[in-house]
Amino acid sequence: MKKKNNGEKKKVMLCGTLLFPITVGKPAVFAAEGSVYRTSNVVALHEQTEDNIHFETRNTHYHLSMSPFPLAAMSPLPVRLAACA
Repeated sequence: MKKKNNGEKKKVMLCGTLLFPITVGKPAVFAAEGSVYRTSNVVALHEQTEDNIHFETRNTHYHLSMSPFPLAAMSPLPVRLAACA
C-alpha cells in the first residue's frame, strides 16, 4: 500500500521479512508479496520490535510487519501450519 500527500513522503505498509539488518546509510533489503525489495539508502530507523519495523529513506516511510510468524526464521524446530476443520 502506497500513499503520498502533498509535501509528505510516501508511506509503504507491507507484510514481509528483512533479508539483512537495517543500517542507516545503506539500502534496506526485504521480501514481501512474493518479491524482493531493495530501497534507497536508509536515513532513519524509527522503531524496531519483534513484529514490526519502521524506517525511512529519502522519499519513503516503510512500515514492515513481520506477522504472523516473526520468529519462524529463527526457530530451531520445523514450523508447520495446521488447518482448522
